[in-house]
Amino acid sequence: MPFEDGPGKTWICAHCALIEGALSVNKHWEADIEVHRIDFPKPRKMLVDLLGEDKQWLPVLIQSDKSPITDPIEIVNTLAEQFGGASVHP
Repeated sequence: MPFEDGPGKTWICAHCALIEGALSVNKHWEADIEVHRIDFPKPRKMLVDLLGEDKQWLPVLIQSDKSPITDPIEIVNTLAEQFGGASVHP
């Protein structure tokens, strides 16, 4: 999801792009997880409410015990381990 950060500058988040790619090849994950695409600007109210103001990093996987995973490779590999499908090649 492209975003602006500065006048006339459009960017993509490489970490988020990895997650989007993994979701696109592991479509079955969406039956088991809840995906929220959150806009770039802070504060990111949903994350502040769930994790606190100092933990607004994206992407984030919030596990059932409320612990966050923010490393995109770990997110993909965790989802692949839990729900099957393709993980990140080492």
